[in-house]
Amino acid sequence: MATHWLSRSTRTRFGGLLRPSLIPCLPATTRAQPGRSAFIRPLSSDSGVPEQYDVVIVGGGIAGSALACALASGKASSTQKIAIIEAFGLSDHIRWSPRPDQYSNRVSSLTPKSVAFLKRIGVWAELDSSRVAPLEGMQVWDGVSGARITFDAANVHGTQASFLHQVFSGPRATIDNASTNQGTESQDTITGEKEVLPLAWMAENLHVQYGLQKQMVAHQENGIRLDVFERTKVQGITTNPTTATADIMTGSTQKSSGHADISDWPVIELDNGKKLQTRLLVGADGVNSPVRSFAKIESLGWDYSQFGLVATLQIDPFTSTAPGYGKGIAWQRFLPTGPIAMLPLNNGLASLVWSTTPKIAQDLKKLPPRDFCALVNAGFNACPAELEYLYNNIGPDGQPLVDFQQEIEWRASVQEMEASKTVVRDNSNMDAKPPKVVGVQENTRAPFPLRMRNSNSYVEDRVVLVGDAAHTVHPLAGQGLNQGLADVECLARTIEQSLQSGSDIGNIHSLTPYSSERFLPNLAMLGTVDKLSKLYNTDFGPVVWARSLGLTAVDNMGPIKREIMKFAMGLEDSSPSVRS
Repeated sequence: MATHWLSRSTRTRFGGLLRPSLIPCLPATTRAQPGRSAFIRPLSSDSGVPEQYDVVIVGGGIAGSALACALASGKASSTQKIAIIEAFGLSDHIRWSPRPDQYSNRVSSLTPKSVAFLKRIGVWAELDSSRVAPLEGMQVWDGVSGARITFDAANVHGTQASFLHQVFSGPRATIDNASTNQGTESQDTITGEKEVLPLAWMAENLHVQYGLQKQMVAHQENGIRLDVFERTKVQGITTNPTTATADIMTGSTQKSSGHADISDWPVIELDNGKKLQTRLLVGADGVNSPVRSFAKIESLGWDYSQFGLVATLQIDPFTSTAPGYGKGIAWQRFLPTGPIAMLPLNNGLASLVWSTTPKIAQDLKKLPPRDFCALVNAGFNACPAELEYLYNNIGPDGQPLVDFQQEIEWRASVQEMEASKTVVRDNSNMDAKPPKVVGVQENTRAPFPLRMRNSNSYVEDRVVLVGDAAHTVHPLAGQGLNQGLADVECLARTIEQSLQSGSDIGNIHSLTPYSSERFLPNLAMLGTVDKLSKLYNTDFGPVVWARSLGLTAVDNMGPIKREIMKFAMGLEDSSPSVRS
């Protein structure tokens, strides 16, 4: 019979009489042998008795998979027995092999803080550098007034933490400061060259998942007890109504006195008949989180009357009027119906995120490619009244009622003619324009509803929420995934510290540091993005005047603009001072 071991945190239940290395752990499946694929381990077919785990993660998206990798990378947490449950096929990501000229439509901006975390858990090295595009700057402007603010990575000087991060988070302890690389100069792990740190890196979500799954397989092959239940749904979550205990020596579940009481451990029932019981249940299962419902944690917020439309665009990079033809520049224009953004990719491609009304989003999806590209170009250049005219000339079947290209070219020629009448023209002060869109990748146009949510609490006894299960933000700032990865980094660190101190990782007191560190920064980000969305979703004259004045003022205040950039980049104090 194989020896089974209880997790280290059990030592507190027995007066600290046992050394960590001698504490029996919960029932474990057979470890994977080095060099052998073990992505899905054969587990016990006995569905009557729950199999016990230290951590069960519900949700195998980027946040859930990143947490599994982070725990498997920790000195203490790697000794724990971990399970991850995902309704879809995680192993499919390992076979991801796209063409160089094809990009998926879900792309995220990864801040330096997120990249440092992915490096630390071994995921960043798994990514293909040719499909990761550095974001060197941003051009953001008001679609009504033309007021503009520009951000340039080269203007972020020094390694000092953002003042805003110090206000919301305070200094925090780090486990591995040397690996964070959070200065404005970084040693690139792929090229080996020192370079100015970009504002962010653009990467496909599928690409990040590919790196995460590669790491999970590597951890399993190295003997980490990480079980993956893919294509498996959670049927229900309960607590054991009887007084169950874990036997110290055999790990078996018994109804007897004198053993560790696990009656408050959540039991997860799967649609394949299996049951898992866990010391700590992690909800990484999205905005409609069953784990959050089980914990009776309320989520507050609202749905915006907007949809986001994503697509992969083909651009002519030499048509941009920005320095260097706008290479590595993100473009965002705030329109009364919502912001339109073009994010840089490699190989002459860009990612579109257009927030607009539900009707316009559906019309944009149905438009023929030629007319869609013409409307995207107009979204970055035409005045709101002209865009409204074009929106109103999309038929019920998605076909344009007028020639969009001809209409846009005629209106542009009129504007150029009016500008030519100016006695003195100073081209040096002309605003930079984004590259022209010349095509859209087939089957990449997809709308999705926009919402804002934040849970009343991120923790309950033996339950913790991360990512979209805890909070959801409007995509205009591109911070959703970064917030989720920051949650995961903090939770992994909290679990590691609890194990090192001999605490029960599922106890709410052990989880409180995570909630304390993440709740306020997330709330501040959600509130800021929500206010920006509402501020720019109007063309009311006094509001336009006030916001334009403020935007122009901030653009001319270098120190304030640098603080905003540092906050968005996630630059934090890397000193070893402990959070009070």
